Amino acid sequence: MAKKPTVIIEDDSESLKEKIHKRFEAANQKSLGIISDFFENGYKEMLARLLFYLPEENRSQALDKLPPELRKNVNDIFLSYGQKKNTDPDVSSTAGYVLKKAGFYGKACAHEILNNDNFKPLTIQELDYFFNINPLLALNTEYYGVSLSILLNLDDRAIQKWLRDVEERDLAIALTGADEEIKNKIFRNMSRRAANLLREDMEFMGPVRRKDIIEKQKKLINLLFRLEDNGDIVIASDYFNTIGDNLVF
Repeated sequence: MAKKPTVIIEDDSESLKEKIHKRFEAANQKSLGIISDFFENGYKEMLARLLFYLPEENRSQALDKLPPELRKNVNDIFLSYGQKKNTDPDVSSTAGYVLKKAGFYGKACAHEILNNDNFKPLTIQELDYFFNINPLLALNTEYYGVSLSILLNLDDRAIQKWLRDVEERDLAIALTGADEEIKNKIFRNMSRRAANLLREDMEFMGPVRRKDIIEKQKKLINLLFRLEDNGDIVIASDYFNTIGDNLVF
């Protein structure tokens, strides 16, 4: 027997609308209260957390720019936090919010560092030093400095030597986010059987997280740099002059 359609009685409909209106108004008042609280106290806590992100020598300069009463409130909150660091989650998230709003985050700040500079961003020994100074800037530089376009600057002998040390699963994941030109260069330097197996792995792998793709690309690029450091291969210097133009998007 066919199921009878549900009939909404007008009174029930009006009652439902009234409930929705009441819930919306309650939620609206709550959201307005949150904003009011933020104006009263929340932004002061944000300013105090930002002070931890600033080097000690810059904190007093930043505080001096605030009106006297606000300056005292922010400084009191700052002192009540104890010894936080610029790497603490609440501190870095606040700094990240400000940098994002200013448009200086992610690819933008990475490009500022990597564009047309002759160095290897993923193997900088001073990365820990940079991280302590500005963790967000260091993390974005490392994250967005990945580019498999470096493979286009290698001759076939170097590619084949590199492939001997590459794990197939890592390569399949890394190439998922690569241009066709890069994929074809890899396939050309593999046996027909190995190339077909790699294509099948990539085809049946399913969706891959962007984070996983970048991690595998970083791993494979670092392997290239180790081979170069050992004198096994040579990476054309032109690549390093255009690193900033090859950021991962």
